[in-house]
Amino acid sequence: MRFTIGLLCAALAIASTTAAAQSWTPEQQELWKLEELQWKMGAEKDLSWIPKMVHPRMSAWSNDMPSPSTYASLEKWDRYESGESTTLVHEIYPIAATITGNVAVMQYRYHSASENAKKEHKSASGRWTDVLIKENGVWKFITWAGGADPEK
Repeated sequence: MRFTIGLLCAALAIASTTAAAQSWTPEQQELWKLEELQWKMGAEKDLSWIPKMVHPRMSAWSNDMPSPSTYASLEKWDRYESGESTTLVHEIYPIAATITGNVAVMQYRYHSASENAKKEHKSASGRWTDVLIKENGVWKFITWAGGADPEK
């Protein structure tokens, strides 16, 4: 019974965040599409997302890294991780989109499943806060923080 109630609550939370994203301004929706595209390219192991979407002076701190990553570090670790595992499926759920001038903050949750080189499957849920800046009419990621929720 508790499991059914938990699933119902999760479904309502997801539906409400999706409905909120649908009522966003065109600029907020544009940024959400960029988030979706980044996840899609990452899942497809298309590392061209980095030069296309990331500011060259980025500095970001993921939960699984001991310190903030630079652009060069991001390229190195994404290249390595793309050879170590494959994303099988993922979903992202918008929470908030705040835009002030040429700065945007996107907050969302995710759930994904992957397979490692040993064919072992793993699922993870977590959260991200991404900060983007707009230069010459193009939004680019400048920093982010977050990652997988602690395992229970």
